[in-house]
Amino acid sequence: MSTHGSRNSNRPIAAGLVVASVACIGLAIFYLTVKSNFLATHYGTQPKHAVIFAGLAVLALVGASIAWRSRT
Repeated sequence: MSTHGSRNSNRPIAAGLVVASVACIGLAIFYLTVKSNFLATHYGTQPKHAVIFAGLAVLALVGASIAWRSRT
């Protein structure tokens, strides 16, 4: 199996993870600044949801970094 072809096949995965990270950051900002009860039990800002989505964004960026540099 050629390492050149498989290395390039990880690039779309990395790009998708970056897009997912940007979406998670957007949701984290939404939950931190906008008063709502979307996916929550009470009306108001949702700092716990914001922290969770910020964490998911970081995990997605770590995964994108690994996928981008992966040689398998």
